[in-house]
Amino acid sequence: MPDAVVAASAWLLSAVFAVAATAKLRNKIETQRTLTNFGLPNPSLLARVLPATEVATAILLVVDARVGGQCAVALLAAFTTLIVGRLLAGHREACGCFGGWSQRPLSWRSLVRNIGLIALGVIAALG
Repeated sequence: MPDAVVAASAWLLSAVFAVAATAKLRNKIETQRTLTNFGLPNPSLLARVLPATEVATAILLVVDARVGGQCAVALLAAFTTLIVGRLLAGHREACGCFGGWSQRPLSWRSLVRNIGLIALGVIAALG
């Protein structure tokens, strides 16, 4: 795969993770509420750990696209699994994937978006 494609994929995915983390950090209360609505355990801890993990992933994607890509794919696979589970259970609350900026109801479009992001992560990881 051309280095330019790998680099572009890594940088684009890094920007996505940076935006998501920033949005969550800007409104920690909303982030915690969303995590609570998703039924996740210990939402107050997750509201701190999740943005930090996203920032670390964003940095890794820039520093080492392969390692960052692997981390991004793992994180996105977990997010995607959660989204599929919520959709199959009939839940449509906003995912808060991008903090307060993503207040649209959860839908199968969320799944398609994540599959596209996973593809970018795979490109970075295999580069």
